[in-house]
Amino acid sequence: MDRNDALHLVGDVVVERADPFDPESRTVELPRPGGPAVPVADEDDPLVPPLGSGLRGWAERFGGVALRCGVPLSPVGLLAAVPTHFFVGRVDDTVVAAPALSDLLGGFALLLLPLMWLAFFTVSALPLVIGLAGTVGVAVYRATLGVPPRPAAVWRLVAYRLRALWLWFAAFGVITQALPLVLTTDRLGPAVAGPLAVGLTLVSTAVLTFTGVLGCVVLIERGNGRRRAAHLTSMMPLGGLIVASLAVTVLPRLAEAAWGGIASTVVSVPTVLLWAMAALVAYCQGRRAEGPVTSKSLYAALSAPELD
Repeated sequence: MDRNDALHLVGDVVVERADPFDPESRTVELPRPGGPAVPVADEDDPLVPPLGSGLRGWAERFGGVALRCGVPLSPVGLLAAVPTHFFVGRVDDTVVAAPALSDLLGGFALLLLPLMWLAFFTVSALPLVIGLAGTVGVAVYRATLGVPPRPAAVWRLVAYRLRALWLWFAAFGVITQALPLVLTTDRLGPAVAGPLAVGLTLVSTAVLTFTGVLGCVVLIERGNGRRRAAHLTSMMPLGGLIVASLAVTVLPRLAEAAWGGIASTVVSVPTVLLWAMAALVAYCQGRRAEGPVTSKSLYAALSAPELD
């Protein structure tokens, strides 16, 4: 083959893969030696459900993650248990404390109360932040390298993204925790108690479903997390993640009503971890609907240094 034939062959490849209707007349970019590897879809990937597998594929990967990562996630659960017990669901305690603060501090208590609420909203997001970040780090590491990670390895994978994740979760936490303070049966009347409880449960479940995918986007990708999460949620079956979000909303409240605050914490921690696993597998399924993605490519994205 002479030089002209070789050039003609390259030209054919470029023309065939380029877009003839591109107004800017751009050509396709061919792979270069030493460039980033393009992930090749693996139907047996331990994290990513096969393309088109639907809810069945999600359930299979979710069960596999729960079996592999249950024990390695024990330190994450213990760490999340502390803010769960002392802060989650305790926003209304600030209302109880307001009269005492008013007696001690006078009118200054009116300024202090919103700051107390803001602090509770911020700290109460910690269990979800710890649960999701720890689950993503452990599950991706285990699926890629095949061994349980040490806590330091998980920290290195997710540390750079924790601030952004915390800010997002704290902002959405205002919706799920402030609404019950504003919309109460004392203000709206006892007749709306049942519909109000159902409505608040649905809102909390919807917020947790969306923030689960959003959190995975913030941890693994860069860019506009909200728009990216909205796009991915339109490309995946959400039934499993909705059930996990509903469990986080309802089960701890039932446990607290029946057995008290400690029981609520005991129930909250595993349900949050299961919610995080459900969110990660759902996120992977949405990514697979877009194109090839593997556990190794997710691990590479987590391992990439944070850019200023």
